[in-house]
Amino acid sequence: MELQTFFIQLMIIVIVSAIIITFFASKLPALKGFIGEFWIRIYLRKLDKTKYSVFHNIILPTEDNKTTQIDHIIISIYGIFVIETKNYKGWIFGDEKSRQWTQVIYKNKQRFQNPIHQNFGHIETLKSILGNDDVPYYSVIAFSSSTSLKKIDIYFEHINVIYDNQVLILLNNYHQQRLTLENVEQLSHLLESKALKGKDAHKQHIESVKQTQLIKRHIVKFNRCPKCGGQLKERNGKYGLFKGCSNYPKCRYTA
Repeated sequence: MELQTFFIQLMIIVIVSAIIITFFASKLPALKGFIGEFWIRIYLRKLDKTKYSVFHNIILPTEDNKTTQIDHIIISIYGIFVIETKNYKGWIFGDEKSRQWTQVIYKNKQRFQNPIHQNFGHIETLKSILGNDDVPYYSVIAFSSSTSLKKIDIYFEHINVIYDNQVLILLNNYHQQRLTLENVEQLSHLLESKALKGKDAHKQHIESVKQTQLIKRHIVKFNRCPKCGGQLKERNGKYGLFKGCSNYPKCRYTA
């Protein structure tokens, strides 16, 4: 009886500890991102390895001597899929053309970078490395299933905004072969050869991100648009005062 009570108490401790760890992990951006990427890794393990070559957390050099980090890349006979994971909660509103999307949790609203634009940059880097001749690239934004995608306006068929548990369903919907198995192997080896590896690569990427943010803040400080160089002007929007580029609507940068 005492042994049974001990095991019950032990299970309660384990469950409570898991809940506490999950709660605090969800508050830390790095751990939060890792959890989102972890589930995608689990789903992608089910893919046929003879047709799909899967890469996770790849750091690549960009053409402007910086670096970019891509959550998941799938090189397959059906094309190249680039997945950006977002482990968010609450309601998500977004438009393919807008610079920022909105996350709503009860009465709290937060803005975050348009993940489609973010993934577009990833795909452009991949094209510069792997090539763009007759190779279809598909952008996939995978939100946590605990998120509610309320109004997401997408205009191009090569862009997909879905829940993380729908990734396999999406991939299995592509049946037209666009690459040979030899092509997949060649592109996979090329990607591996260009990827930056090790702790130094991670440090280099962090420094690259910090440097980019520092330059942007410096430019914005002098009321210039870091995207096109236009003048930033104060405007009154739906959520209050903000600074917008004078070249709107051609440039939609806001600060």
